[in-house]
Amino acid sequence: MSVSTDKNFDEKLLKLKAWLKEIYGECEVAPHESSIASGFSNETFVFDVNGENVSESLVLRLRPTGYQVFPEYDLKKQASIMKLLRSKGLPTPQIMFENYSDDILGSEFYVMRYVDGSAPTDNPPHHMDPEGMMGKANKDQRHSVWLGWLNNLCDFHNLNLSDEDLLSCGFKVEDDLLGKDLAYYKEFLDWGMENETHPVCSRAYDWLISNKPKLQKVSLCWGDSRIGNVLYKNYKCSALLDWEMASLGDPLMDLAWGFAVDECNSIGLGVDRLDGSMSQSDGISIWETATNLSAENIDYFRVLALFKFSVIMVRVGKRLIYNEIMPLDSDFHINNFTTEFLDSEVNKVYDS
Repeated sequence: MSVSTDKNFDEKLLKLKAWLKEIYGECEVAPHESSIASGFSNETFVFDVNGENVSESLVLRLRPTGYQVFPEYDLKKQASIMKLLRSKGLPTPQIMFENYSDDILGSEFYVMRYVDGSAPTDNPPHHMDPEGMMGKANKDQRHSVWLGWLNNLCDFHNLNLSDEDLLSCGFKVEDDLLGKDLAYYKEFLDWGMENETHPVCSRAYDWLISNKPKLQKVSLCWGDSRIGNVLYKNYKCSALLDWEMASLGDPLMDLAWGFAVDECNSIGLGVDRLDGSMSQSDGISIWETATNLSAENIDYFRVLALFKFSVIMVRVGKRLIYNEIMPLDSDFHINNFTTEFLDSEVNKVYDS
């Protein structure tokens, strides 16, 4: 999920050019239009670099230095995950350079090789975007997008990662991983709320604590697993993106997240899902067959997904206030479509 950084675009662009010249020799750097439009307000910056020794399209990923949605960012962990998964045959972008100090660009960063493709839009949600790739697609093309996400998710969940593999990405198998995950998001909620109360999230958290299932398998989980974090070329998957929410846990978390968040961004906004979108029941059938895992606890992990989404939306909502897009007295960070959808899901399971 995108997070804003300081908007000193020109200064960082000059530093980037100087650094690349040390690597490639004399070269020119040309930002893609999306990067110019954002003014470096997003942590992802796409550009071309051309010279006698180089002709590349690259992507710079920066650690946010301004307003942060997440309490912490571990770029090294993200890059390590992508390198590991790429070595296992999954289509993650190739990491070209890494620097985990502030001495070059004023922020930690890594650089990836650009992957051609488009992703379903988040803003507006693709179900509400007739000009986006999903809005312009036909039913079969949309279904192909969903299959590309799910088939790669199954391949990811079928990886037999060793403890050494996990340690290389900064993860260690521990007892009560689900409890630790819940504790992290409770601390995240408290940090974001700044001494305010959040009744919907608090109720959901209490239910999640009281109904923790036993994990069927401890696996590396994508975290932000959804079609909007996949690049597609001709409606076929070309890259798996955004591993900042990755954790260890039950792989069912990823499946539940993909459908719960998509439904929140459509049904939760009073909009029908686009024709050709995969149903959760069809997704479960494909996933269970491909992974030999069970989706028995899907309802629990749907609530968990929407709880996490609502916690994140606290900071997203406050960012709108911080950027003066909403008035100072707005309560959007507490009352929004995400918390409404979470509340409806909790109501379904609370007395069951």
